[in-house]
Amino acid sequence: MHSRRTFLQAAGAAALAPLAAAKAAPLREYTRGGMVYRQLGATSLFVSQLSFGSHTDHAYRKPRQGGSVLTEEGQARRDQHLAHAFDLGVNLVDVYENESQWEPTARVIKPRRDKVMLSLSLNFPEYVGATIDRAARLFGYTDLFRIHIDDWHQVDAKTLEDWDVMRRAKEAGKIRAIGIATHTETTMLNALTALEGLDYIFFPYNFIHGRADYSEFLPLAQKKQVGLVAIKPLAAGSIVNLDPRARSGPKPETETAVMYGSRNHNMLPAAIAELTRSLNRMPDETLCQAAIRFVYSRPFITCAIPGMWDDQWIDDNYAALRRAQELGREERSALDAASQVALAYGKAWLPERYQWLEERWRR
Repeated sequence: MHSRRTFLQAAGAAALAPLAAAKAAPLREYTRGGMVYRQLGATSLFVSQLSFGSHTDHAYRKPRQGGSVLTEEGQARRDQHLAHAFDLGVNLVDVYENESQWEPTARVIKPRRDKVMLSLSLNFPEYVGATIDRAARLFGYTDLFRIHIDDWHQVDAKTLEDWDVMRRAKEAGKIRAIGIATHTETTMLNALTALEGLDYIFFPYNFIHGRADYSEFLPLAQKKQVGLVAIKPLAAGSIVNLDPRARSGPKPETETAVMYGSRNHNMLPAAIAELTRSLNRMPDETLCQAAIRFVYSRPFITCAIPGMWDDQWIDDNYAALRRAQELGREERSALDAASQVALAYGKAWLPERYQWLEERWRR
């Protein structure tokens, strides 16, 4: 039999660390037409939980100086997919300039600019102010603008200079929210303390990362009310390759599930298998749907931005969101019912040797 101290130590190590982020209040949200919109940090922006990623279909890419461009057929497909996503209620699209999507996206969103938010980043090694000004001329303004920071172990002058330019652009009305994208927790933690006015962070988050990473970052980001945007919700598409029931169609970006640390590295197959088994996958859903449903279910994540270059992928991701809403209501009802039962039974609902915990938990 465990002593009280041993029991608490074991329970704390196993349960409290992964649930630390769950202690913060859930984000403000509302639902319209089947889509859920969540508040981005402390800003006034409400973003669709399913948003549209920046990567384009590599099967239709052609190289160009500094990046790539889609073929005529590939661009027509992407325009169609964007329109389909907007019809489902998606209101945020992320756009990479080095994939030649600024002008095409401006054309697609022009009739609905007041309903669609635009997320841009500094892709080319040029002055950040010049990129912001060109975006203002093309789009009118930028809703979300970010810079990418790699391994940021020490605060450097260049990043702080760029950040000051972004802050002034926000004050001038050219940008509505400013943030960063990164793959390393050290950088995330440094950004939370060093970047004044930080509105949001783009970071890799999926059911693999969610069980194995960010133990310091998530609680601090929530405390500071910084918006959390999940990129790589399907691990750059590599989760597709873990699923024997995955739909046929376009290929993902990578073939193996990876963690995004100071270096990208493959995870041990046994670890991935164990995490996959713990995902609580429903009998009628693919692993990818269960994986993105996991991201939707995290109350601290504003939105997920998967790359989508097939209508079926869009529909599957949307269906996962609807399932997350249904399960969320069922789980809340079940928890409420269980709570009432526990109140009725008092400490008798616990095994006798652990009833001493009842008073501690209620306190």
